[in-house]
Amino acid sequence: MAKLIVILNFYLEIELGQPSYGTILVWVKKVGLFSVLKPIEKADDWILIIDESIAIGHERLLVIYGVRESQIKFDRALQYTDLTTFFIKSGSQWTSEIIKKELDKILNSCGNIKYIVADGGNAICKSIKLMDSVHVYDITHKIAWFLKEMYEKDEIFKKYSKGMSQMRFKFVCSDISHIIPTKQRTDSRFMNMDVLSDWGMKALSCKDSFDKSSKEYQNLKWLRKYKNFISELNSINNAVNQIKTVLKTKGLSNKTIKEVAEILMELNMNNERLRYFYEGITKYLKETIEQLPQVEKILCTSDIIESSFGKYKNYLNQNPSIGITNLSLCMGTFTNSLEAEQLKGGLESIKMSDLEKWSKENIGETNLSKRKRVLRKNGG
Repeated sequence: MAKLIVILNFYLEIELGQPSYGTILVWVKKVGLFSVLKPIEKADDWILIIDESIAIGHERLLVIYGVRESQIKFDRALQYTDLTTFFIKSGSQWTSEIIKKELDKILNSCGNIKYIVADGGNAICKSIKLMDSVHVYDITHKIAWFLKEMYEKDEIFKKYSKGMSQMRFKFVCSDISHIIPTKQRTDSRFMNMDVLSDWGMKALSCKDSFDKSSKEYQNLKWLRKYKNFISELNSINNAVNQIKTVLKTKGLSNKTIKEVAEILMELNMNNERLRYFYEGITKYLKETIEQLPQVEKILCTSDIIESSFGKYKNYLNQNPSIGITNLSLCMGTFTNSLEAEQLKGGLESIKMSDLEKWSKENIGETNLSKRKRVLRKNGG
């Protein structure tokens, strides 16, 4: 914003003052609330994308976006401006019954919900079932589920993964830290399998370039017994990336199922694990299409809402102790086109009292407010 003001002053030969950080935050929240409160267009082809954040403090944030099927461009991934913000609210617990009530309210406002895209969270899955709506699993989470089934209890996988962790821990501060593995994300390991395969392939490739008496060679030679396994991980990771590209940009259809099948057939079907992956993915895709026989192309990714949560959490990282606040309205701002009329509507029609009212009803007392109240009280 500061750079923008400088540019405007220079080219327009004016002298605008730079808005403060607090002022910009208020603008963001106003535009976000404007997006949340905007009347929902009645239509018969709404698709919902729903997700719940991991706990931030003692609260969880539930967000629901909508997009009309007729407005999806199946030649690219979804963009924020394709979406309509339906719901943003924090709560200490989101049960299936509570989520269903909110979904019912949206259904009454929007006209018709064709299907709902979400990950495999228990409460969300159950709420969609209670609504008697169709749940389309996010393809990234579904693939991760298959990979978890394949490798979680596999002894070779566990030993290889452990070997990487031990090597990183042992040499992170050493003179061979340049060859250590990337840090593994244990909470989402099966959604980030490339961390395991990419390093393994690169390490095997460069191992023989070192002198056999070098520290690098000595501490990479343990990988030799995992060569075939690393090759397997690499082949399945390449297939996964290709499948995601096809389904996330072109949607799920009979045509893309054939494209996915061609990718999967490149895998070694003599390998029991790879054959299980081929059969599982193929079955899942066909069953999803059978649930929506009237839909030509199905949106099967919730990446856009995951990205929105990621951006919001980046803002929170500047002060992680603050917990969930009305800054969560930025997730509504993301979906705003930021055209002149939209910005004007948000900044002029939304008052500070509107922000305060919404915050009281949807956020409640923040973690920071509780901290100040308790510490002030105990500190006298």
